[in-house]
Amino acid sequence: MKTILSVFLFIYSFHMMAQTKENQINTLPFSKVKPAADFLFISGQVGSDSLTGKLVTSSFEAESHQVMKNIGHLLKAQGLEFSDLVNVTIYLKNMDNYQMANQVYRTYFKDDFPARVCIAVLDLPAKANIEIAATALKRLNTTTVNKQIIKSFLEEIRSGKNPDNAYSYMADKILAHQMNAEEETTVQRTPQNYTEHIREFLSLYGRFKLEVTEIIAEDDRVYVRWKQTGKHLGTIDGHQATGKQLVEIASAVYRLEKGKITEYWIQIDRLGLEKQLK
Repeated sequence: MKTILSVFLFIYSFHMMAQTKENQINTLPFSKVKPAADFLFISGQVGSDSLTGKLVTSSFEAESHQVMKNIGHLLKAQGLEFSDLVNVTIYLKNMDNYQMANQVYRTYFKDDFPARVCIAVLDLPAKANIEIAATALKRLNTTTVNKQIIKSFLEEIRSGKNPDNAYSYMADKILAHQMNAEEETTVQRTPQNYTEHIREFLSLYGRFKLEVTEIIAEDDRVYVRWKQTGKHLGTIDGHQATGKQLVEIASAVYRLEKGKITEYWIQIDRLGLEKQLK
């Protein structure tokens, strides 16, 4: 009985040691992808099938396609595409395969190619004939970009700090939809016209404070709610200046095209402002 138990323990221990060694080999000390700031770095990929883990050996062409597919899967998992690649390094064990590597490589790009270098090496991991490492530039989605544009627009232009720069944020023609007593009035503005509009605010309210209380973005539209605090320094709706504090609560939805405001809908608490003026 003791002999059988000893043999069992020996076999079990040997199996565990072998398994541990195998795990150490399979767990290599690098990440397949590594984000850093605005870039995504992709470690060198060989032509191993993701399902079997085995190197594709039917032909160099098939092996090269598998390498590119592996890179494509890693890019897709990060919400990126081959068009987002900015730099690529190709390692070839035999430069006689250079032309075929190029032939396969070019089929994965539609427009401009990333910067690239191709290096001849003596050997590659897994007995591979080709290995490719790459760097991609992470794209900001439209929603995020538009939200940041409107945030900057409010801080610089609508706040009255630098109204002369309205042209940097607005299209040549803008449709302004104003909601007054539940009736919509639409006027056409230009960046210059909007600059004058903000200067008028400054003459009526002085150097007012604009506090953005909420900002939400989706696709080409950005919703904003703000609180504007200034002083009654000019005639507003027939009410003579009093110098008293005025608080205006408003909300707006901005629509953008190609990074510029083309249309907006604005609604102001007119009744609240009227009560303060009286």
